[in-house]
Amino acid sequence: MLELIAFCLLAVVLLIAAVSDVRRGVVPNKLTYPAALAGLLLWTVGGWWTGLQWSGLWLSLAGLASALIPYALAYAIGGLGGGDVKLMAALGAIAADWRVVLSATVYALIVAVIFAGVLMVRHRIIKRTLSRLLGAVLMIASKTRPEIPTDSPRVPFALTIALGGLLAAAEQMLGLWTPWAWLNP
Repeated sequence: MLELIAFCLLAVVLLIAAVSDVRRGVVPNKLTYPAALAGLLLWTVGGWWTGLQWSGLWLSLAGLASALIPYALAYAIGGLGGGDVKLMAALGAIAADWRVVLSATVYALIVAVIFAGVLMVRHRIIKRTLSRLLGAVLMIASKTRPEIPTDSPRVPFALTIALGGLLAAAEQMLGLWTPWAWLNP
């Protein structure tokens, strides 16, 4: 029952974040901070109610940390926005499971690659994008910091987090069967 409540809360948070990122390009703090706190409270109170005592809080904190640490590193090197980091931390706190964080990350990256491919085809910038990627790789190899152009279309990463997070949470928290479930031991 607690997993179902957590899943519903997570679904609402992810959908609001996705809509906000698509419309305004921002995942607001007034969504992510309360969501993370709600996840911590849910698992603390729910843990006491279901007999987990403090284990629920520790699971929620572990989920939060399993997202916050790697995503904060990605933010530090310029790979993500701060809202995406806080959204993943909230996802970890609500899911209270590092496996949901890991699966959501993999699914979000797969969805982001698909979206990026669609955007490149739609805007007819495949050749330009590939030449920029090659230039960036060469600059990194020569230990020169590559310049990141700002004129390219962007994939709203909170949208990919929402899609990946919903799939991962349904799979891990609700036991939804997926065709690749045999890969999980």
